[in-house]
Amino acid sequence: MNAKKGGSLVIRWYTGDPPDLDPYLNVTFRAQEFAGFFYSRLLYFDSGPNVKPNDFVPVPDLAESYTISQDGLTYTFKLRANAKWHKAAPMNGRAVTADDVVYSFTRFRKDSPNKTQLDIVKECKADGASTVVFTLNEAFAPFETLMASPLFWIIPKEVVDADGDLRKKTIGSGPWIFDKFEKGVQIVAKRNPDYYMADIPYVDELVLLIVPEDATAVANMRSKQIDINGVSSTDKKALVASNPEIQMLEYPANLLWFMYWQQSAPPFNDIRVRQAVSLALDREEIISVLFEGTGYYNSMSIPAGMPGYWLDPKGADFGPNAKYFKRDVEAAKKLLADAGQSNLKVPLISSLNAYGNTFNQSVELVIKQLKDAGITATLQAQDYAAYISSTFLGKFDAGAMVWGLETPYQEPNDYLYNMYHPKGTRNHGGAINDATLTAMLEKQAKTLDKADRKKQILDIQRYLAEKQYYVFGAGGTTIVATQPWVKNFNFQTDYGRGAEYVPRVYLDGKK
Repeated sequence: MNAKKGGSLVIRWYTGDPPDLDPYLNVTFRAQEFAGFFYSRLLYFDSGPNVKPNDFVPVPDLAESYTISQDGLTYTFKLRANAKWHKAAPMNGRAVTADDVVYSFTRFRKDSPNKTQLDIVKECKADGASTVVFTLNEAFAPFETLMASPLFWIIPKEVVDADGDLRKKTIGSGPWIFDKFEKGVQIVAKRNPDYYMADIPYVDELVLLIVPEDATAVANMRSKQIDINGVSSTDKKALVASNPEIQMLEYPANLLWFMYWQQSAPPFNDIRVRQAVSLALDREEIISVLFEGTGYYNSMSIPAGMPGYWLDPKGADFGPNAKYFKRDVEAAKKLLADAGQSNLKVPLISSLNAYGNTFNQSVELVIKQLKDAGITATLQAQDYAAYISSTFLGKFDAGAMVWGLETPYQEPNDYLYNMYHPKGTRNHGGAINDATLTAMLEKQAKTLDKADRKKQILDIQRYLAEKQYYVFGAGGTTIVATQPWVKNFNFQTDYGRGAEYVPRVYLDGKK
């Protein structure tokens, strides 16, 4: 490959502003995506022409290499000798050291809402200037993926000491140097000439546009003002018709559309009500209306975009609890009546300024489907910044329903543990404390045999299908449109992709 260097790569990246630029203080995907361009991880996910978008294979990033002890309890990471912080005060291009990793771990465990995800770590210590040793409390099968996930960023102590957090300055050791953030418009980054990965990034400038409306972004694709843009199924069809030169990449989305509530309070503490909600949803209609007929049923916290672990609710091997995914309005009404909840009236919380037009349409569609089964859901729209800092964290009134999206993870344990374990950071409605389920979750995480672990994860999905602690809808495909001059585009779906595929993209023929 003879990659051309230079130019400005323009991507429609956001539908709204990141509410916070400190990735340790905010769980929003917008803060984590932002971090992916500027901060390093010990590992990240491989990308390239031979890697599928949802393969999620951990490979070295800031760590040049790593070893795992035979008992699976000790992970030793050797840092790259040429890794440096960006040349901006107070870091001024100094070397990244093992002490920086230990500091990052300490702050993560102190400040991050996701702190329990690293509870498995007994100790993180430096062994000299360039070696970091993680000792685990017990064997943990997903640990490599956890280190590669957009979660544990290596952050600068000097900046936090000076400013108190990372909201004011963005200085990392990643491929891009922060230039500016114009709210409601764009984030601009420059190529890091001292990046530890040789030759990349290829482009000199990166422009991440903030475009709320899909129609505006599509128009800008047509007029060649945007180089890369995620599009809906409907917009894909229109773009292919009007601009056949635009290239399309499509694959099952690693994303969950789901309903949640306060688990410990009426009416949703009654399994019959939760099952009725699932039976009221018409997933086939969702796929037809929102995704042009191409879509998949989300299983119990495992999306279709996670191959190998997703158990298709329409498949023969799902078992008898697959019935809860098939629309049955009369059965839903009977369950509600048996629970004393006929003609149930509830508020439905959702954010309409976060996820784009397709999600907004899904809110209307779900409300209509619920009404057919005797559930009157009244929309309470919530601003995204308020939603992500309150409702998404389980801070909302009992008796309300919430329709939202669950961020794409790269490991099934991240979905299952976080959403269902009593200590999970995304146990959204709280109070899920099912002893049988908790034992199943903890066992699979300790199982190092891949085949045995996969079987356990499939069994967990079958078990959860009856419980319906959350009700999952259907998802479509992720579609990314690129201009013909965009070369070496090999997409990844995790929120750290700003350091994965983006630095390897180059431009050839852009005017």
